[in-house]
Amino acid sequence: LAIGSNVAEEPQGKALVDESLKQGVKFFVYSSVDRGGEASWNNPTNVPHFLRKHNIEHHLADRAKGSGMEWTILRPVAFIDNLVPGFLGKVFVTAWEMALKGKSLQVIAVSDIGHFAADAFLNPEAYKGKAVSLAGDELTFDQMVQVFQQKTGQRLPTTFQFVCSLLLATMKDMGSMYQWFHDEGFGVDIGELRRQYPGLKDVGAWLEQESKFVKG
Repeated sequence: LAIGSNVAEEPQGKALVDESLKQGVKFFVYSSVDRGGEASWNNPTNVPHFLRKHNIEHHLADRAKGSGMEWTILRPVAFIDNLVPGFLGKVFVTAWEMALKGKSLQVIAVSDIGHFAADAFLNPEAYKGKAVSLAGDELTFDQMVQVFQQKTGQRLPTTFQFVCSLLLATMKDMGSMYQWFHDEGFGVDIGELRRQYPGLKDVGAWLEQESKFVKG
């Protein structure tokens, strides 16, 4: 997930909407975050960067009324692209294991977000006035371990749990996000989304096609 600046994200997002209206933009696509499927409109959550995106969404919808500017909102879930070789990728999956405690997590390939953004611009009539939640897979940490081993021939790289405990405790935005993953979680209908776009990648396909891990 993209975590915007604590200071700048919301005013910048709202200012971009306002300037787009002034400049006569006809179609505005905003990439936000899923907050429980259909409940997202009314669920700002207690995760600071989710709340900021929720507020930008409502600013966009409210300001665009009667303006002639159509809009769509894309609401992706956790980025599987966070799984990279090195420390950051290890933190991503170790926090997944620790915080979710066996519960599943929905994930999406960033390239698939790009597909839907491009499709919205190419087919605005099909998207205007809609918010579309995006996910390509849903799996537990143990299932992630199995898929990673199968597709790469390697063990899923993790780090020391005390390292993640420290990060989750000191980085409040990150900590509240992982707690929300456990307590509420995303709510995307992946089956319906895949019917709309059969090329939607699950984790296995992403590992094979796009990841930086090489099968041994």
